[in-house]
Amino acid sequence: MFRFDYSREFLQWHLTAPGYLKKWHLSVFHKTDNSNKMVGFISATPVHIIVAEKKITLVEINFLCVSDKYRTKRLAPVLIKEITRRVNLENIWQAVYTSGTLLPRP
Repeated sequence: MFRFDYSREFLQWHLTAPGYLKKWHLSVFHKTDNSNKMVGFISATPVHIIVAEKKITLVEINFLCVSDKYRTKRLAPVLIKEITRRVNLENIWQAVYTSGTLLPRP
C-alpha cells in the first residue's frame, strides 16, 4: 500500500521542472543474477525564491523512498548524504525538505 499515489504525469512534471539536472535523480538498485530491482530513490528539484528582495537558489528534496526490506540497512541517510553532495557540487547550499508525516507541535 502506498501513502501517496502520484500520477505518472505529475511525477514527470515535478521531476523535469525547469533547471532540473538528471544527476539529481538518484536511484539505488539491487542486482541479482536474474533481476534488477530499484530499492531506493531520492530527488532534488531547483527552486528560486525571493526573501527580503534577495533571490535565493535552493533545492527541494523530495520523493525519498526505500523498499520495505531495505529500511533496516540505513539506506535513507546514505541517499540524503549523496544527494546533498551532488547539490553542493553545483554550489547550492540550502534546501527544503518535504515530509509525509505530521510533525508534532510544542
